[in-house]
Amino acid sequence: MRRRKLIIAIGVPSLIAAVVVVNLARSPAAVKAEVFTVEKGEIQSTISAPARIRPYLEVKLSSDIMGKIINLEVEEGDAVKAGQIVALIDSKDQEARVRKASSAVNSATASLIFKESAYSRSQELFNKGLISNEEFQAIKTEYEIAHTQVEQAQASLEEARQDLLKTKIVTPISGTVTQLNVEEGEIAVVGTMNNPGTVLMTISDFRRVVAVCEVDESDVVDIELHQVAEVSIDAFPDTTFKGEVIEISSAGITYRPGTPDEVTNFEVKIEVIESVERLKPNMSATCKIITQQKSDVLKVPIQSVVEKEKKEGIFAVRNGMAEWIDVTSGISDEKWMEIEEGVSEGDTVVSGSYKVLSTLKTGDRVEASSLFEEEGEEEESESD
Repeated sequence: MRRRKLIIAIGVPSLIAAVVVVNLARSPAAVKAEVFTVEKGEIQSTISAPARIRPYLEVKLSSDIMGKIINLEVEEGDAVKAGQIVALIDSKDQEARVRKASSAVNSATASLIFKESAYSRSQELFNKGLISNEEFQAIKTEYEIAHTQVEQAQASLEEARQDLLKTKIVTPISGTVTQLNVEEGEIAVVGTMNNPGTVLMTISDFRRVVAVCEVDESDVVDIELHQVAEVSIDAFPDTTFKGEVIEISSAGITYRPGTPDEVTNFEVKIEVIESVERLKPNMSATCKIITQQKSDVLKVPIQSVVEKEKKEGIFAVRNGMAEWIDVTSGISDEKWMEIEEGVSEGDTVVSGSYKVLSTLKTGDRVEASSLFEEEGEEEESESD
């Protein structure tokens, strides 16, 4: 009898231990996850786009009259001032027209003087009844025709003089000759609706510089004039230039229309408002336009905010357990997202990894781990 009691006494602790082991085996393992403590800080919502550096003011000079280029007064790279003559077109024909038109004016003027004198005499004779009304009207008509002929001759002379002036190509702006497209002896062609004509040269004013970028139609609606921007230029990787949005195109540029890859962009110009002496036309750049900026707001890593069943939320960690919380998000940047409602400063939330967040659910036990530890374990498992 005593032996039986001993066996039972010994067996009870063993049974309890077995139950504990079974319960532990049934309890799910803790999920290793990256966590973050909700904090306050600054967030900048930005839009980035590739760009090219261009002068703020640039003109392409062409001739308004057809003719041979007999002299180029500048070379590429030369500095010029507004009003300076930069090229000459052969003016022989225009000079001849001026002489001919001037002669026509003199002839018409002499005729007018004679007709005017005759008209004055005819008025006196008509008033005295010495000539008929028909004769008077005929002399008057000749006078009026002569007057019109003088006006026409003067107009032709002015036109010829203007054409003569057009043989002198003048720059309307001060700047630098950034492109010279012709040589002496070539024929300058006047542009038409179907022919752009001959562009002689390009004058660029680099006292002000802009970065010209193309922004996707889904982003351009958030861009406004005078927004602050940062311009990074490939040639100066260690320097960021400050800028300001000065122009937003009202018409889009559509690429690959009618295809699944159709894209519509809008041109945005950002003036570089810092030192621009070293910048050259067509340098590659990237523009980052700050569309919104907030300070002292609650923020979490952007990947912390997930969507489940069309609701936006995060997983908070409370007493070592995951708990889904609906949140209202605000602006975001490349790394952070503002949380307007749902969490408080100091709360602990799950911030990764994506694999963990995609399968995590309320009630799961969470074991905090760093990204470094998680990556190290993944590398070890892959090597095994």
